[in-house]
Amino acid sequence: MSMKKTKSLLSNISDIKEAAEPTVRLTVPVTREQEEILTRIARTITQSRDKAHRSQRITKAAIIRAYIDAMSTISFDSRNISNESLLLERILEAIHQIG
Repeated sequence: MSMKKTKSLLSNISDIKEAAEPTVRLTVPVTREQEEILTRIARTITQSRDKAHRSQRITKAAIIRAYIDAMSTISFDSRNISNESLLLERILEAIHQIG
């Protein structure tokens, strides 16, 4: 993935390689509710596709990778973040400013 110096980590969404092969395995503990959300998203995507768009399985890991890539394009106030709740709040503020 080519990174350019910008306010966000990625200069634009086209910098993300489609179907790039993951090279690092990362184990992330999530809450039961977060796992259920990922399952629901994957199921919704799968059920919303016609036969022409079923060539690749969309997994929970694929959803997480897509979220990471999407979030890396968003600039947010990263100063003095003391916990996960504040991090979420700052990210949501940045998303709301976009839309």
